[in-house]
Amino acid sequence: MKRIILIISVLLLSALFVFSGVCFAETDESADTRYQSSQAYQLTKYICENYPNRRAGLNTSVPPQNSVQEYLKGELADFGLITKYKGFQIGDNTFGFNIEARLDKGYDKQIIIGAHYDSEGQGANDNAAGVAALLMIAQELTSKQDKLNCNVVFVLFDGEELGLYGSQNYVREMSSEERDNTLVMVNIDSIANGDNLYLWCENKRTGLADLFIGQSNGAIAEKPYAKGTFNLRDVFGYGYYEFAQNSDHSSFRVQGIPIAFLFSGTYDLDPWHYAENSDVNKQVLNSSDDTFENLDKNNGAKFVEKIDAVVSTVIGTVLNGDFVSIAENQRSQLVNLNLWYNVWWPRLIVFVLFVVLVILAVFYYRKLQKKSILGTAEVKNNKVFETPEAEDIFTFK
Repeated sequence: MKRIILIISVLLLSALFVFSGVCFAETDESADTRYQSSQAYQLTKYICENYPNRRAGLNTSVPPQNSVQEYLKGELADFGLITKYKGFQIGDNTFGFNIEARLDKGYDKQIIIGAHYDSEGQGANDNAAGVAALLMIAQELTSKQDKLNCNVVFVLFDGEELGLYGSQNYVREMSSEERDNTLVMVNIDSIANGDNLYLWCENKRTGLADLFIGQSNGAIAEKPYAKGTFNLRDVFGYGYYEFAQNSDHSSFRVQGIPIAFLFSGTYDLDPWHYAENSDVNKQVLNSSDDTFENLDKNNGAKFVEKIDAVVSTVIGTVLNGDFVSIAENQRSQLVNLNLWYNVWWPRLIVFVLFVVLVILAVFYYRKLQKKSILGTAEVKNNKVFETPEAEDIFTFK
């Protein structure tokens, strides 16, 4: 009888162990895939799969039905925002469309939060993830608009990949009063891939950067001040600017509008250059590999965490009671781009150094000629001493 009870007990324990293992396995699997039900995941996936190849340059002056432009404009309108297209011409018969949505609270001051929606291919990281973040921010700030101390303008830019067409046209159409009243332009671009999340406001520490970083709870680091800012080819090439990555914030910064740029990547490998990822096999920016499938496979829950971190950081910063005063002070902390980072400065420096070297070479050559004359009492080069005088050779007292 005891033997039977023992066998039954062992069987029951074994069954309980197997059942528990199955339950825990299901729990672990559920935890591993839970991020797929998040808003960030679903928005990024929807944009990539339903609107791939979001290239700028439609051959119509009005976005067609069922286009990505209509979808994005409709999403922003659903939040209760005042939306409109701001079209611009790219070529003779091609047009681009910025999508603007305003949250007007009656203040004089405003901020602009932007992300470009055009892409080459699916553009999961560049920049469907940034668009998803902007939509989430717009939804959240609209629901908490009573806490705002400034107006908010959301802009989805077109034509960024062609050369910042959308943002340049947007800034060009702003009145001088609107530019003066813009506290900061927040740009969200390529935040899902890469090793780290970065913020860049200015190439030095500022109060605005400190506020953003403080609101991120350690999820975002500030772009290293002395890294990723200079390349010798810029001296002889297209110019020298203190811009981390070339994105839509540049169009605002050159007009004297403070910016906050959020992006992902690494400065850990090379002290002078930005890289998307420390793993060279995962460099997918502006390539056909920038698909949602690869983003999900290579990053999983991490890319959702990055989007959520950007969303919570921007919301926390904008709703902070000190935000407006800190942002207003940011203008006084801007570097004078016209003076210090003008495209001609590096070339002028190189030219001056060349002239100095030539002058030094001439003086050194003359010195060698004089030594030669002193040594042989003969004129070696009549271009230096056409008619040698006694005082050129001897000194009389």
